Amino acid sequence: MTSNANDMLAAHQAKVQAVRDQLEATVNRINNHKGLSFEAKQGRVSRAYLDAQQQMAVLRDSGRKELERHEQRLLDRVFGNKGGDGQTLMAQRQANQMAASITNQAAAMDMLRTAQQDGDTQLAKAIAGRAYSNNWVDVVDHWNHDGSNDPAIRLLNEHREMPQVNRFIWDAEHHVGQPREIENMKPHEISRAAQADYSDGGEAA
Repeated sequence: MTSNANDMLAAHQAKVQAVRDQLEATVNRINNHKGLSFEAKQGRVSRAYLDAQQQMAVLRDSGRKELERHEQRLLDRVFGNKGGDGQTLMAQRQANQMAASITNQAAAMDMLRTAQQDGDTQLAKAIAGRAYSNNWVDVVDHWNHDGSNDPAIRLLNEHREMPQVNRFIWDAEHHVGQPREIENMKPHEISRAAQADYSDGGEAA
C-alpha cells in the first residue's frame, strides 16, 4: 500500500479508536459516579453508546467516500482531460469515444501502436485508460514502452495498491459493541433508557 493510502487509513483508524476510547472513558466515569442510581447509570450509558454509534456511522461513511475520492483523483491525474481550447477538448472527446469502442486487448494493442506511430498522444492515453479499466496489462505496459509515461505509471501503481474496501468487513470494523452495563438490552430498550429523565439521579420521571 502506498504511503498516501497508508497515512489516510492510519488517520482514519485513529479516529475510530478515539470513538471507542471516549465511550469507554465515559462509561467508566458514569460507573464511578456515586450519586446515580442503577437506572440513571444505565440511561447515561445508553446515551453515550448511541452517541458513539452515531459518530462511528459518520466515520464509516466518510472514510469510505474519502478512499473512493482518492482512487478517482489518481485516475483523473493519469487519464483525465486537462482542459484547453475548444479544438483540444473536441480531440479529447473523440479520442475517448474511439477508445470506448475497443472490445478486446488485441484491438487495443493495434490501435495503441498506430496512435503512437502517428504521434497521437491523446488517443494513446485514452486507449491506455480503456486498457487499464479492463485490466489489459500488456497494453498499459506498451503505452509506457519508452518510459515517457513513468509518472503516470507510478500513479497507476499507487491506484492498484489502494485497499479494496469490502463493505461487510468495513462495516464490522466500525461496529460499536454494547457496554456490559446494557449488553442484555434490546435496541428499543436502549433508546427508551437514553431518552428517560434521570435528572434527580434516581428513577425516571
